[in-house]
Amino acid sequence: MQNTNNSQSNVTSFDWVTLYNAENSLEANIIKGLILNAGIECQIKGEILQGAMGEIPFEQTQVSVQVYAIKERHAREILVNYQQVKQSAPDWVCPNCNEHNGSTFDFCWSCGTLKNDKSE
Repeated sequence: MQNTNNSQSNVTSFDWVTLYNAENSLEANIIKGLILNAGIECQIKGEILQGAMGEIPFEQTQVSVQVYAIKERHAREILVNYQQVKQSAPDWVCPNCNEHNGSTFDFCWSCGTLKNDKSE
């Protein structure tokens, strides 16, 4: 959903900093996977609170991806690439079950069929 900028002077190299505030848990886990795949340790904050949406204020159910401050710059490069792909790639329809899938999915979320070029 949005980038966050943590330019606080009292942050040390091994403090967790918020890299990204996701739209939902699914998006947060996609970003977490990309960052982990690059060898950067990260965590998701607020994912458990998604189940309480409607019971607690909306602002408290925010899901964010966090990385160590020392790795923030490299993680932001990965995030920029993700955002560019997300904006440019079209969504696709599964040829097996006709389910609508987001552009970031390589497999159909419903039946697990692999995306191919003819699915778009």
